[in-house]
Amino acid sequence: MMPTRLPSSLVGTVASLLALVPAVALASSPGDIVPPKDIRVNLFGACFTSAETGWVAGDLGRVFRTEDGGKTWLRQDTGGRRPFFSITCVDDQNAMMSTTDGAIYATTDGGATWAEQQTPVERNLLQVRCATAKRCTAIGDFGQIVHTEDGGQTWEDVGLPEGFQLPEMALDMGVAPDDCLLYGMSYADEDHVWISGEFGTILKSSDGGRTWVQQQSGVESTLFGIAMEDLQNGLAVGIDSVILTTSDGGETWAPVRGPFRERSYYDVLLSGNDGWIVGGQGTVLKSSDRGTSWEVFETPIEMASEWFRGLSIKGNTGYLVGGAGLIYKTDGNSATLLGAETETKRIVEHGG
Repeated sequence: MMPTRLPSSLVGTVASLLALVPAVALASSPGDIVPPKDIRVNLFGACFTSAETGWVAGDLGRVFRTEDGGKTWLRQDTGGRRPFFSITCVDDQNAMMSTTDGAIYATTDGGATWAEQQTPVERNLLQVRCATAKRCTAIGDFGQIVHTEDGGQTWEDVGLPEGFQLPEMALDMGVAPDDCLLYGMSYADEDHVWISGEFGTILKSSDGGRTWVQQQSGVESTLFGIAMEDLQNGLAVGIDSVILTTSDGGETWAPVRGPFRERSYYDVLLSGNDGWIVGGQGTVLKSSDRGTSWEVFETPIEMASEWFRGLSIKGNTGYLVGGAGLIYKTDGNSATLLGAETETKRIVEHGG
């Protein structure tokens, strides 16, 4: 199928499309402890350092931290209302979030304070990932790639690799190579990192994110998410129900058959033998064989009108986040919708 591209009036980002869903303002203030039922804004990202401790972030400058496995959340102060498109954390003290106008927000004290960092670019940064507290890369609209080796004190505008190409179909649409939107990123170790994006784009860096080469995915669909388990094995997902796998570090990518034909997949993650994919229409997919095969992880029928945008897995515990404050917690075999009626509610027994 032909890939779809959001109009420039929407800034060309999936986050902009998702943000069209109304975000309900909270009555709570920064510093308040809130139950999950009071988190109602669209959530775009999650990052956990253990099964109990982590963050979720999204619209209206909202970021929340939990240290009790999602039973309660501390609303942290970022000093504004910019949407946070992603969040990454290397430990329970150091984290970064990406947002509009080339800005990054960073904390070194567990989120007690967040400092705005300005990168050399002015476009939206849709994803930020860190290999260490010092080495981080952020990507976004119109081929933006920025990199830091000092925790964000200074950022370098790296940009797309020389000779970067788009398929003929993109050129026929009037999209220049440096207009390509970049969405997903995954570090396999401190030096090796991959990027996914529009028109089947996949890039690889072997020096931590300072220089890049293009790989051939074999598809022209937008790839929103990518997850590299190690230097050889990984997955990429996107629109048109595309699931790709590699076992040679991205030199070749092969399609994987999934249970759907026309779904948008927004994020993917590998954790040992388990794999997870989340997307539109309440989509949650689960793999128990490192992404070789996939099956539907059932969610309630009312979730068919919802979307999931991000996920974070630590051991057997995972957090899936999405529209209007959706936070699902899973142990791999069952799921809990945080904030439903009582504080938590077991919603589905997988395979039961």
